Amino acid sequence: MLIELEKAKSRNNLVRIFREELDGIDSWYDGFVLEANEEMVLLQLVDDSIRLNGYQVLFLEDISDFVHPSPFNDFQKRVLSLRNETVRQPNVRLTELGDLLLDITEEYGLVTLHREEQEDDSCEIGRVLKVDDVSFELEEIGSDARWFDETYEYDLYDITRIEFGGAYEEALLLVNEDMGDDAYELHNEYENAE
Repeated sequence: MLIELEKAKSRNNLVRIFREELDGIDSWYDGFVLEANEEMVLLQLVDDSIRLNGYQVLFLEDISDFVHPSPFNDFQKRVLSLRNETVRQPNVRLTELGDLLLDITEEYGLVTLHREEQEDDSCEIGRVLKVDDVSFELEEIGSDARWFDETYEYDLYDITRIEFGGAYEEALLLVNEDMGDDAYELHNEYENAE
């Protein structure tokens, strides 16, 4: 698989990746391979509107199949070219998982972490504060763009998918920065509600 991913990268083709056990048979990800090693692959995603929309790291052990080039490779590449959208390599290291999370937090401010084997319908979004050999500490941000007052610790090796630099993460940061003093949870709002 690694050889085929490297071919896709060198040919600047999109791949379609399936993770049947985690996502089901009808789900996939289309993207450009930016980097791959024996454990992980880094993609720049192409969304349904045929726009570049952030980055994703998948683990090779979870990939059930992939198609190279993706079924609509030529069309998608042409649309991106006409829209002047260019594939860009992020400034992150695809080496140790902990280093990767810290790089993403430093460069992009937020990282979206999926732990689908633990909770298949949810994810955590936030900034990684510290990492050790087996766990990481995350300051999470809610869907209202407010930081949680507490931090949470998770098992590093429960992570099944990593996303960053996308439109949703950008929207959360944009609103959070605009909130100023209200950028953290407002506990009084809930305590006084009747």
